[in-house]
Parts: sequence; C-alpha cells; structure tokens
Amino acid sequence: MPKFSLTLGLSLYGFGLIVLTLLDVFSASPSVNPDGFGYRLTDSFTQTSLNNRVLFTPTFRLVPGESVTSLTGRIRKTFTLNRNVHAVAYGHASVAPEGWVYFRLTNATKTTKEVVLSMPQHRCARATLFLERAGPRLVGPIMANQLDSIATLMRSTPLADRFFLSYRYAFPITLPPGQLTGVLLRTNAYIDYHEFDLKLSDRRVFLEEAIGDIIREWMVIFTCLIIGIISLVIGFTTPSPLMSTFGLMMLTVMLQIAFFYGYLGPLPYPKSTSFTSNTIATNTRLLLVIAAQLFIYQAIKPAIRELRWYKPVMWTLIGVCSVCILLHLLPPHFHAYFNLPVNRIMNSVSLVNLIWIGYFSLVAYRRAGIVYIGLFFLMLIGDVVVKQLSELIQGNEIALLKYPAQHPLLLIAMLTYLIASQFRRELVTKQRLQKQVSTTQQNMDTLRREEIDRIGRDLHDQVGNTLASALGYITNDRADAEKPQELIRDAITELRFLSHNLVKDDNRPLTEKMETLVNRFNDFSPVQFIFQDYTEKMANALPPLQQQSIYSILQELLTNTVRHSGASVAYVQFFCDEQTIEVAVEDDGVGFDLTTAQNTGIGMQNMFKRAALAQIRLRFDPVPSGTSVFLSIPRDPQLANT
Repeated sequence: MPKFSLTLGLSLYGFGLIVLTLLDVFSASPSVNPDGFGYRLTDSFTQTSLNNRVLFTPTFRLVPGESVTSLTGRIRKTFTLNRNVHAVAYGHASVAPEGWVYFRLTNATKTTKEVVLSMPQHRCARATLFLERAGPRLVGPIMANQLDSIATLMRSTPLADRFFLSYRYAFPITLPPGQLTGVLLRTNAYIDYHEFDLKLSDRRVFLEEAIGDIIREWMVIFTCLIIGIISLVIGFTTPSPLMSTFGLMMLTVMLQIAFFYGYLGPLPYPKSTSFTSNTIATNTRLLLVIAAQLFIYQAIKPAIRELRWYKPVMWTLIGVCSVCILLHLLPPHFHAYFNLPVNRIMNSVSLVNLIWIGYFSLVAYRRAGIVYIGLFFLMLIGDVVVKQLSELIQGNEIALLKYPAQHPLLLIAMLTYLIASQFRRELVTKQRLQKQVSTTQQNMDTLRREEIDRIGRDLHDQVGNTLASALGYITNDRADAEKPQELIRDAITELRFLSHNLVKDDNRPLTEKMETLVNRFNDFSPVQFIFQDYTEKMANALPPLQQQSIYSILQELLTNTVRHSGASVAYVQFFCDEQTIEVAVEDDGVGFDLTTAQNTGIGMQNMFKRAALAQIRLRFDPVPSGTSVFLSIPRDPQLANT
C-alpha cells in the first residue's frame, strides 16, 4: 500500500470529523418535544423515536395500593424530561442499576391502534412494562383508574416466551379509539452503561423490520464466523501468525456481535458458575481485548522489535483479562464480591486497549510504513467520535462506546481485505526471501567446494612441497638438522591453518564461535589475537546466514594475518548502533597491496563473494603500519526472519 503524508491524512480526518459533527448537531431533531412528553397517534403513524418524549428518573419506587392519581402526581414531581434524542441514558450500572420511564400515548384516530414499544437489550438486563388502564369518560380528559403490570422480559427469556420472534425487548400495546394510556417502563442493568433507544412502531411495520433485522444480524454473525474459520485454517496451514490471530479475533468479534443482538442471552449456562446471560457481556468484551492484543502484536511486530517493554505489558493486560474471566468459574454466591471490580477493570482495559491500538498504529506507520491498522482504527472510531462530540455539544450525557458500529459488514469487509492484502504481500515476500535463501545457500555451497579445492591444492603445493624439501635435507649426506626441523614446523603450522578451515561449524552463537576460534589460533600462532564484543551479544541476533558469513570471513582474515602480516598483535572487535553492527579486525603488521590481492588471491575473492551474498559491506584499509578490515552489517528485520 502506498505511503501518504501522515500530517495531511490526519488533518483531513480531523476536519472531516468536525464537519460531520456539526452536520449531526444541526440536522438533529429538536431536543425537546414542543408538546411536552408523550405521543399522539394519527392515521398516518408508522414509527417514531420516544427518547425525547419521555419523563425519566433513576430513583423511583412503586407503593403498593397507591392510586393512579397519586402515582401520576409523584411521577410529575420526581421525573424529569429526557433531552437526549438518541438514547435514554442513566449512566453506569454501578451508579444507576434501575431506571424508570413514563409517557402517555393518545390514540387520536377512530380505529383501534396496535403498536409495539421496543428497545435493544444489550444495555439492559431486564425490562418491565406497566400500563394505566382507563376508566369511564368523565368531564375533561380520560382518567385512569388502575396500573397493570403487562410483562417482564429478560436477556435469558426464551424466544418462545416473547411476544415476537425478536430478541429486542418488544411489548405489544393496543389502544382503543380516542383513548389516552399512561406507560411506565422499568429497566435494570447490572454491568456496563445503563441506556437504551426507545422506539414506538406500528405492529405491521415492526414485524417487517424484525424480519429484516434477523436477516442482517445473521449475515453479520455468519460473515464473522466464516472469515474467522478460513483465517484460522490459512494461518495454521501456511503457517502465518498474522492470519491465525486475525481468525481468533474474528471469532471473538462474532461472539460480541451475537451478544449485542441478543443471541447469547437465552443460552443454558452452568448454574454452578457465575456465567450467566448478564455476565457473558463482560466475558466477551474481555476475550475481545485478549484477541485484539495478540492480533495487533503480530500486525505491527516489525515496528516494535526493539521495544522490550511491549511484550511484558501486553502479556500483563492479557493476564488481567484472563483472571477476570476465570473468576466467573466461581459459584454464583461469589459473584456479588467480584462483579463491580471486574466490570471496572473491563472498562479500564477496554479504554487502554483502544488507546494502545491508536498509539501503536501510529508507531507502525512511522517506523515500518504499516498503514492498514491505522486506517481501520480511524474508520472504527470515526462514527463514535462524531456521535460523542455531537452529544457533548448538545449538553447530553455521553458514555464510552455508547454507539456501536453503524455498518458492521462494511468494517468487517474492509478489515478482511486489508488483512488479506497484507498476508498476500507477506506471502510473496516470504517466497521471495526463501528463493533468495535457496540461491544464496547454493552459492555458499559453491564457495565451500572452491575452498575445499583450494585447501587440496595448498596441501599439495605448500605442505607437500615443504615436507618434500624437509625429506631432501634429511637424506642429504651433508644434512643440516636445523633446516628440516624448521620446514617440518612450517608444515605443521600450515596443516593447522588448513584444518581450522575444515572444522565443521556448529549452531552456537557467533560470539561464542569467535571466542573459540581466537583461542585456537592463540594456541599455536605467533600473533596474539584479542577478541572484544561491545554489542552485548547483539550480533547473535543476526540471521544465521550472516552469522555464518561473518565467521567464515573472519576465519580467512585470521589465517591471512598469521601467514602474511608479520604482526605481533591483532584485535577482533564487535560494535553496534540502532541500524548496523560493525566488525573491525586490526593488526600492527606490514600491510599489503590490496589491488594485487583482489586480482590474484582466491581467499580474498571468496571473502568478497560471501559478503555480497549476505549483504555485508566489506572494506580493507592496508597501510605500512598495519591492516584494518571493516565489516558493516545492517540490522534488517526482514533478514532476521530468514
């Protein structure tokens, strides 16, 4: 995905949010119903929102035996008019576990009206409807003479026991012609925020919408399920941690959406634990935080490799969420003790998770050019930000993530496309790197065979000729005992050099192998070699190919130092910074002619070939007072995975 200007992108995004917020504010319905409260039904009525047409209070009690007249008087004194167009909001359930709503419906037509009072269930655990039954018409308005409890619906109420095939709280109300009916609604919430969107619909319109809602809801749920399963299969068969964690996250999103639509409430939960239709909301949110953390880590891993604190903090968040989930395995009578702390923790980690994703999506873009996480995050929170800002400007009560995503299928499709595109790029990159590794390995094998051939020639030309000369001196009638001994010692030294080059490399870290190599050379060499590692063993994090190439190059350099430099001491030193690792080999010898050595020396040519294959920059600096050789290795995260 092409990069864009971060400043310009964020500026346009912020400007767009401001414009949308102002449009939402100025296009909103009046916050106060000019007719006070209640609703008057006409022949053309189909559907309306009742949020700003009701009186509400979080503190109210019914008095047994109280007359409706007295009850109505108390309601008018204690209830206040709701000014929020979008919702009836009481606040957090720990502060307002119960809420009351009162309004009046007037049938101004000459026919009986069948209407449905409905509201979503994801912010309420229980809803009870009371109706004022009208008495005979007296002088003035119709007077009510009794208050009837119509029904109570809960999240766990089976579909067969509801009035309609819908998991919304939906109550049928029949209004005779010309009748005024008072409606009293009590709601309860035990976790999260206590709020709902109250809607009045014609019965036929509600049934049509219910069928459409069911189709849309199951489309979203099955889309998440299918994407999650396919992603898991791809992730485990490829293998790709990115796709595996994405599949896990999509399955938890499916659970969260299924709860949101009400399908998890009626499920049978073990009565010996604290898992219920109410606490499942907390657990799905906590599971989503865990899955999102694992996915985000895999998505932005190239940008956070050097942040040593990232994984401990991530696993701490995951551990806290896991403990909160496991607490629900305790028997139900323990639930009262940990319910409030767990819900406070759930809200806190959800907020931390959002901030975490927002911050590290920015870090991923700045460090590694990863754009898709930030794009999805902006789209996800855009609608929420607009709604919350508009509520704040209008003076209404706001709650974190009070409004769910308006177009879940669009967001799911976008995220899936972005992840699939990223996975395709990673797969292509992985295949290209594997091909490069295979080609490099073949070239390394070719170099190895060439070195073995060179060692064979050295055995024949150098060691063989040296031993033949020693034999000639020994068999000479005028033998010189010193000369054969000197030649034999030279042959032994040469054999040691050659044997070091034939030693099979093991899988130990580079610094350990270098210490062993230097110690072996110090056992027999007249040159004193000193190895110093200033990288705190960071060189051991280099890809295996680069570690092997560095070792082979240094092995050749040490051999040449003993053979040709005439030095008394040589230093092998490792240095590093944020971008590169530097290796320096310096001696106090006589130097050499670099041009001649590059043209005629097979060992020199092999060193440059190895450096080129492993993306190592090799530089020689020979002077009469000694020779310095420098290796520069980039700390490339992509190479580290090969």
